[in-house]
Amino acid sequence: MSRRPVHFVIGSGRSGTTLLRVMLAGHPQLFSPPEMVLAPYDTMAERTKHMEARFWEKGGLRRAVLELTGSTVDEAKEHVARLADKTVPEVYDHLQELVGDKFIIDKCPHLAMMPERLPKLLEWYPEARFVWIVRHPGSVIKSWQNMPMAEVMLGDFEGGAEGVWRSSNENCKQFLATLPEDRWCRVTYEDLVNSPETREASLRRICDTLGLEYAPAMADPYGDDKRMISGPKGARAIGDPNMAGRKKIDPSLATKWLRSFDPRSVSAETKALATELGYDLDALDLPPIARLSDAMQSLFDYAKKLEKDIDLPMDLDAVEGRRFLLRMLAESVDTFVEHSTVDNPEFRHAEGPHRKMFADNPDTDYLRAPIRLDDGRVYALRGRIPEGTNYAGILYYGKGGRIGNRFVDQDIPLNADRSFEIRLATTAQEGFPTLVGDGDETAVMVRQYFTNRDTEEPLSVEIELLGEPPAPTPLDASWMARRIYLSERMLKAVFERTLMAYQMANKAALNQFIQIPGEALFPTPDNTYQVCWYRFGRDQCMRVRAKLPTSRYFSLVLYNAWMESLDYTRHTISLNHTEIEADEDGMFEVVLSHRDLGQTNRLDTAGHHAGFLLARNLLLEGEPPQFEIQVQYEHEFLADE
Repeated sequence: MSRRPVHFVIGSGRSGTTLLRVMLAGHPQLFSPPEMVLAPYDTMAERTKHMEARFWEKGGLRRAVLELTGSTVDEAKEHVARLADKTVPEVYDHLQELVGDKFIIDKCPHLAMMPERLPKLLEWYPEARFVWIVRHPGSVIKSWQNMPMAEVMLGDFEGGAEGVWRSSNENCKQFLATLPEDRWCRVTYEDLVNSPETREASLRRICDTLGLEYAPAMADPYGDDKRMISGPKGARAIGDPNMAGRKKIDPSLATKWLRSFDPRSVSAETKALATELGYDLDALDLPPIARLSDAMQSLFDYAKKLEKDIDLPMDLDAVEGRRFLLRMLAESVDTFVEHSTVDNPEFRHAEGPHRKMFADNPDTDYLRAPIRLDDGRVYALRGRIPEGTNYAGILYYGKGGRIGNRFVDQDIPLNADRSFEIRLATTAQEGFPTLVGDGDETAVMVRQYFTNRDTEEPLSVEIELLGEPPAPTPLDASWMARRIYLSERMLKAVFERTLMAYQMANKAALNQFIQIPGEALFPTPDNTYQVCWYRFGRDQCMRVRAKLPTSRYFSLVLYNAWMESLDYTRHTISLNHTEIEADEDGMFEVVLSHRDLGQTNRLDTAGHHAGFLLARNLLLEGEPPQFEIQVQYEHEFLADE
């Protein structure tokens, strides 16, 4: 009497083998257990050795025994232990005795990655039939990558999830090509879940291959509790862990993973095999993660272009340009990605000793918070302006860097403890001073000017969106892609405006002051700016004479070609009106020099022989200073002194 054949379900892992197995379990003439992991081995001794490393695969055979014998888990374990000296075909025969008149159909995706084992099955069962299930490579790849313990499950396979899909299906294809066409069939996961019609057609084709009548119960894998979807501890099989939690077939599973799959990420070989199996990767829309990758690549490409185009004559300027590029790259990402939440905004220092742009002032704190005033949104801005504060201002920025409305400290009503609370909105808010915006505002900036940071207290400020804030959501690839593109736009704008100022100043303002409007440089609107592009030799210095203006604040600050203040943590590169020694008529002289020449009011060029010298006149009364500039050799200066 010939042995009853065992049939097999093969295919890549994560391709729907578990769903198909459960469907087949609904046929009255089939015993379709969870993965028993028998076919990859000749003997149970080999299987036992395998289980020492992959212990989580022990449960399938136990679950089959438990189902066939009605035993307990402990009894099923003992039953399997008694098979330890058997060959695998002997174990199949034993199970067949327990099954009776049914056919065993063993789902074993392991075989697809073990091509040398597939012909072995025909030696054991010459009449064996095979069901090959395939699924879109994008779905399989993303399903693998997002499953728990993916790094462990994929650890032994070259090429990761893509390699598993390609190798598995190529191995199945080549093996089945050696068999008569009536001995195997191919079905797709998509047909099993897309519609009742495609599902029934696929299951009928399987039944024809197995020589069985179609059983309608197969089409409802959740129709009864006798299909070994779940099991007690110690007899739980591997497979799709989500099967036990589902109550019906979900058609969206056919394309769920494709929303995050980038078809450009796979090799030409994978793409060709996908086409052969009926999957047109070129027809897929790029997923949000691909748009995010494109945005990041565009940002990095532009940063590389900027670095390549940095071509300033002085070596130090060229080096600092690359540092400036890194700083602005970080600042652009910080502005639009890291610190961009308009629902729970916080103030942060936008500039400081190690991140500078557009002629920052060492005497100023720049506190920035993102906002959005459309749709009637209202923010409360609370804070305290300490006694003796030189200047504080609150300013809107709109889209494209537009300078919006502002409050100066004298416009803000203060309580007895010098605290305040105002509203940020597009319409006046009853009971509170309101800084009215136009609706396109993207940020609010609070500035504080110091004359002596050692003795003056910084202000405190906080911001809150009023009303119920929207519920937080997970990070979204489409959102992040848009923010990265905004980061690139900021990077472009910063470099274009910075280089425009450099090209203008080193020609029009060489060793002389000119007044500039500053609108393109995100200024403090209450300032009047005068700029000089200084240049003098290694053994020279530059004398700057003028009369102190009547203003809330006045300073002279040195900048490099990138409009970054020079290193004020180690050099005196700025002097304000309280630090400049002037005569009784208010006249003063400040000397720019490469080394200390014993002068009273000195600005240290910190290794630079050219750069910006900027004069700030805050809330100026009358005319700005009229500067006289003289470049001298150091020995001439010392002789004059």
